[in-house]
Amino acid sequence: MYDHVGVYIDESGDLGFSSRSSKHLVIAAVTTTEPRMLSRVVRRTRRKLGTKDGGLTELKFNGNRPLLRRSLLEGLAATDSWIVWGAVVKSNTPLRLKADKNELYRYLVRRVVSDLSRRTFAKEIQVLIDRRSTEPMARRLLENRVESDITSHHAGLFPPAVRVGHQDSANSEGLQVADHVAGAVFQGLERGDGSYLAIIADKVVHGEVYW
Repeated sequence: MYDHVGVYIDESGDLGFSSRSSKHLVIAAVTTTEPRMLSRVVRRTRRKLGTKDGGLTELKFNGNRPLLRRSLLEGLAATDSWIVWGAVVKSNTPLRLKADKNELYRYLVRRVVSDLSRRTFAKEIQVLIDRRSTEPMARRLLENRVESDITSHHAGLFPPAVRVGHQDSANSEGLQVADHVAGAVFQGLERGDGSYLAIIADKVVHGEVYW
């Protein structure tokens, strides 16, 4: 059992249902006992390749060159992290979730968090979610539900202490890593290119297309 783990959650794909929207929506969670290692992965990638991409301050999977994507994922593969991801084919989305994009997002985050909690033995779990909503009440609702899901599905005899928060990914290197994981999964599902996910395959403890 670990004393403390950090969890970083980000998504890939959009929440729309138009003909121009993505076919899939992916949520990825990256967990580590040493969050500083994720920061080092991003900083090393930025030092090595960032200046050739316009001096990027935030590394995002979308818009980056394949070399940069692969470099960051290879760095992640060398850490002690583990990954859980979940995805949906949006055309199969139940009507009740299709009618409320925020509820669809919350549902997927909660499914991934529950899958992660069943596989993570820790005394304390700190979860950081990419901040996509500007509404404090919406963020707090998700935080409360995620905390409840972790304590309800925890591994081990005793529930962990849980802290959940939101942050802009530009200010979190851990979230930038999670963005690349979500992008790698999305690239495989949406584009049929599994080469990025193959780099981190050994780190994936669970991945599932829910519907």
